[in-house]
Amino acid sequence: MDLQRTLFHGRHVSLGATMVEFGGWDMPVQYAGGIVQEHLATRRSAGLFDLSHMGRFRVGGPGALPFLQHVLTNNAAALDVGEAQYTMVPNAVGGALDDAYLYRFVHGELLLVVNASNRLKDWAHFREQAAAFPGVELADRTAELAMLSVQGPTSRPILERILPPGSLPDPMRNRLSISAFDGRPLWVARTGYTGEPIGFELFIETPGGLALWDRLVAEGAGPVGLGARDTLRLEAGLPLYGHELGLDPEGCEIPIFACGLARFAVSFAELKGEFIGRAALQRQFQALRAIVHGDFSRRGDLPRRIQAITLLDKGVARAGAR
Repeated sequence: MDLQRTLFHGRHVSLGATMVEFGGWDMPVQYAGGIVQEHLATRRSAGLFDLSHMGRFRVGGPGALPFLQHVLTNNAAALDVGEAQYTMVPNAVGGALDDAYLYRFVHGELLLVVNASNRLKDWAHFREQAAAFPGVELADRTAELAMLSVQGPTSRPILERILPPGSLPDPMRNRLSISAFDGRPLWVARTGYTGEPIGFELFIETPGGLALWDRLVAEGAGPVGLGARDTLRLEAGLPLYGHELGLDPEGCEIPIFACGLARFAVSFAELKGEFIGRAALQRQFQALRAIVHGDFSRRGDLPRRIQAITLLDKGVARAGAR
């Protein structure tokens, strides 16, 4: 099978990146300096991530909000223009088909970003569910919209040097703005999956992507591959679909509330109505509340919790290690 390539593939190869298959894409796992160097560079200055392999779906039309309320776990009605939220794509039994980020940059449409390995599966699921919501408009904009991320303490001054004054979002998590770069609209989000308190995700039409990458590198953002992207999210205790979300090694559903981020990603607001998996998720939530108070009688509804740990001695905890 031929692997897909992002717009920035040539940049990765020219920098000597080690390329690997990931979700059907040919992606950099690390550059010449190695994973540790890239991890520390993100924590100490700014890391530059190619996220263009991830799925980007436009959701619009009069049926958009009811549709999103049904197929996602978070309360999409709570988003004003200029706001984003972390969310899950649930199944009927309270497991995750995927986790995702929902952005509302403009009136009349929303942008949903999903994991690269799940893009086709998610797209088929959404198309099937959309049949019950007249007026919803779906478009896969993955090829049209390049996506980069700049994460770390110097990411803000880097962007301030290349963007018009005052065009960055408010200094709060999940805030959005529309700026401009090289004569093209640039969507800027204070989001990211590294655990950094200062970080941005950037969306630009594909023809402007390479110039944006080159300018960010010239201003001091260091390219980071999939290896350090994984160690950064692990250090921050953030789940990754296929590991802490989805199916476990035995093929069983991992309950969404096994993951600590569920408290930010799941809403039981009345506006949500009877969304997919609501009953199962409510049972998980009630079981979690009981467990927190020492009552394990409802473990059947929430048989596991996923916790971050710290290794006190030398060594690496790898996937599958008990």
